[in-house]
Amino acid sequence: MNHATDSASQMIILCDFDDTAAEQNVATLLMDRFTPLDSFGAELDWQKMHQQFLTRDLTLKEYQEAAFSGLHLNRDQQTEYVRRQAKLRAGFKELAAFCLEHNIHLAINSYGLDFYVEALLIEHGLKHIPFYSAETAISPKGTTFSYRFSREGCEAWGNCKCRVVEGYQAQGHQVIYAGDGISDTCPAAKADFVFARSSLLEFCKNWNVEHQELTDFRDMVTYLQTNQATSTPTERLHFD
Repeated sequence: MNHATDSASQMIILCDFDDTAAEQNVATLLMDRFTPLDSFGAELDWQKMHQQFLTRDLTLKEYQEAAFSGLHLNRDQQTEYVRRQAKLRAGFKELAAFCLEHNIHLAINSYGLDFYVEALLIEHGLKHIPFYSAETAISPKGTTFSYRFSREGCEAWGNCKCRVVEGYQAQGHQVIYAGDGISDTCPAAKADFVFARSSLLEFCKNWNVEHQELTDFRDMVTYLQTNQATSTPTERLHFD
């Protein structure tokens, strides 16, 4: 199927962050380096909590808030570590440059936290890329979390990736989605085309979701070139 768009139907690329745009899970990278503490000052077993999330015994929101609330260090230390240690997946900067040149709207669609998404984008000169993520603030009382992209019925995830996908589609745009895991299955099923890796790739195969395997982001550049993709600038979605 040819997914090239005209001015009435623009091509939107939404990309998961942890383990997709970023080579690694940046959240666990931080927790592995700066062990979170519980309310009594003891080390928090975040790895056990992460496993409980994978087995659905904890929601992502519960796991993420508990773990990051326990990171008792200032934000500068965390962002500096991300900028030094996290890496973008091969080809992502090439994809960003292609999208910028051809006025294709590229955005990050993540359940992760704003500060580490922003830190890695800034490190690679990609501050212009918008992102949808959980928002955090640090005060004397600790870290607070807010979810501007949430939706009723999807509270367990914090934000709702599908709300972002459907928001662009409601404006008449075609959404290409890139992701890797269980948190990406719902938005991938709603997208017009998917670039998938890891367990999302198996999901797409098993459920006949139209897709292509994502090895690195040069695959997406080739796809866009083949489909002669070009568009006109699209603004980031705004949610009440």
